[in-house]
Amino acid sequence: MLAVLADALVSPSKSNSCRRWDKLSMPAEFDAVFRARCSSGGDLIRVLAKTNACLYPRLGITVSKKICKTAVGRNYMKRVSRELFRKNVEALQGLDLVVLVKKPFNSSDYSQYIAEFQAHVERVQKCRNSCVSSSAVTST
Repeated sequence: MLAVLADALVSPSKSNSCRRWDKLSMPAEFDAVFRARCSSGGDLIRVLAKTNACLYPRLGITVSKKICKTAVGRNYMKRVSRELFRKNVEALQGLDLVVLVKKPFNSSDYSQYIAEFQAHVERVQKCRNSCVSSSAVTST
């Protein structure tokens, strides 16, 4: 039992569930990602990213009431975003992500959302690599 707990502490993103430390929850954490200026925008969502000091990615999602009036709709969009985040955990190691929903979507737009999210993951990877290399250059 202790080995299982130790393994969970060493690699927190190993399981498929989203735990407390996988989330951006403090306003200061969201602000840091907003200030990073590393973003990718599309029709449905905009993804902002910032490198973090952790070995695992963290996620924050914002869906305003202007976008979707009902809590059911907002929760659906968050649930879909979390699921796609979980599927791309390995590709997003060491990043803090904030997903900003720009347009409401439902189950009929699911395939379009998946394609757009995958494109954002690829763009954010390039941005992370440039952020890491530029910070390494400036620190020397």
